[in-house]
Amino acid sequence: MSNTLRPIADAMFVSAAGVLGTLAGRTVQARPSKPLATEASIRVDAKIVATITRIPSADVTFVSRYNKRDLARIVELMLGTPSDGAELDAMQLSIVAETVAQISSAMGVAIASDAKHDTAGIESVVAADSSAFPAPPFATYAAQLDLGDGFATTLTIDFDVLAQHRLAPPAPVKSKRGAAAASAAPAPEPAAAPAPARRRIEEGQPVTFSPMQPTPVRPAALGHANLDLVHDVPLEISAVLGQTELSLREVVSMQTGSVFELDKLATEPIDLYVNKILIARGEVVVVDDKFAVKISELNPVVDRV
Repeated sequence: MSNTLRPIADAMFVSAAGVLGTLAGRTVQARPSKPLATEASIRVDAKIVATITRIPSADVTFVSRYNKRDLARIVELMLGTPSDGAELDAMQLSIVAETVAQISSAMGVAIASDAKHDTAGIESVVAADSSAFPAPPFATYAAQLDLGDGFATTLTIDFDVLAQHRLAPPAPVKSKRGAAAASAAPAPEPAAAPAPARRRIEEGQPVTFSPMQPTPVRPAALGHANLDLVHDVPLEISAVLGQTELSLREVVSMQTGSVFELDKLATEPIDLYVNKILIARGEVVVVDDKFAVKISELNPVVDRV
């Protein structure tokens, strides 16, 4: 199994290095892979972040295992903010999950393309517990991804039992000429099946329809349109105080007490949206110790993007 899958694993590590280099903003080199002893099962380790990638068109599943401490350092490179060595916070963990999902999905697309399989539907998810992993046996490979400055991280891939058959290059097909030469005597040709009786095709006739007139549409009287069927449909109303754009670096550096500026002046009215459609503007008031909105303009002209 190792001789068959090792070139595939090497190609996957090269693809992972390309994605990681783009995310970290530096050149990443993938060193040659090496097979590891097959584990009876894959366990979730506190020091490891594992993803499960499924390739539906090839019926293949593989597991990618990343070093959690190295991922924290990679997030530092992505954000440009040095860490104090503390545990990853919720925002950084979210970035880690998205990072490993992108790398694992890219590896899935790479091997599916090389094996001439459809790349649609390939997805990678972070494994929460051991029950999500496919059943053994596995073919396991590991390689180091060198990010420079003396920093290298180890990536491990576990192929499921179907990978060898689904992703291996197709066996060479013997030509008909070679097959005939290898045979002592040609096999007798099967008797040709009798041709089915041909049905007589009648000449078609043009289709005719009876003349009809469209039913006239009578508009409802003013104020009497039948809206009863939609009166009880729930609508989501949002009052938007203002909007702004922040970079990912600015968002993850937020702390308690941080202040950021919106795109509206304090004297401007706020926008009212119904199912994300602007329908009115108004001013903020207080009613019974709760915020409320007093409508000052209906169907306003949209004057900003």
